[in-house]
Amino acid sequence: MNIFRTASIVTAAVAAIVSCSCQQKGTYPVFFLAQESYDDPSAHTSAKHFVFFNGKAYTRMPVMTLNHFERFQSELDPTDGSYGVTLYAKPEWRMHLYTHTLEKRGMLMLPVVNGLAMEPMRIEPVSDGILKIWNGLNGYDLKQISRTVKPVNPEIEEKRYLDENPRPLPKLPKNPQQRRDFTGRPVGEIFQ
Repeated sequence: MNIFRTASIVTAAVAAIVSCSCQQKGTYPVFFLAQESYDDPSAHTSAKHFVFFNGKAYTRMPVMTLNHFERFQSELDPTDGSYGVTLYAKPEWRMHLYTHTLEKRGMLMLPVVNGLAMEPMRIEPVSDGILKIWNGLNGYDLKQISRTVKPVNPEIEEKRYLDENPRPLPKLPKNPQQRRDFTGRPVGEIFQ
């Protein structure tokens, strides 16, 4: 009886630590969502587990967040003048990233920055701990990212920082035809 009680206390403590580490407040919202198959609604409890972007379902639980990275490096995208960013995972999160990308090989990963979807990328196993957002970021995003993650070249990054966000908020449809799960609950959607 004591073994079961001890095991349940340890399990509850581990669950509390994991849930707290995933939802740290004050961090700029940069995260990566993995595509999920939404074909079999009976396999999922409800729509609160999914979010849609361009007709594809992604899990709401991020694969990686900004808190899982230790360094970043930005580069200018010459096609549109925005920045792309390379993020380097902390050593303790590299195996998590590798196993998740190995499991989801061939599906899509959606980078989301401050509530806006960036260009989805096809998932290939990531063994080196490096994830990349190809473009769409501005100097404000870089400055906010630098509050959590150290830049590889601080002197270069500081020249790119902006104090205010020049990106306008997306215009949401007035009467969106919202998707609903098998229980009738509305499913969320991310916009670009």
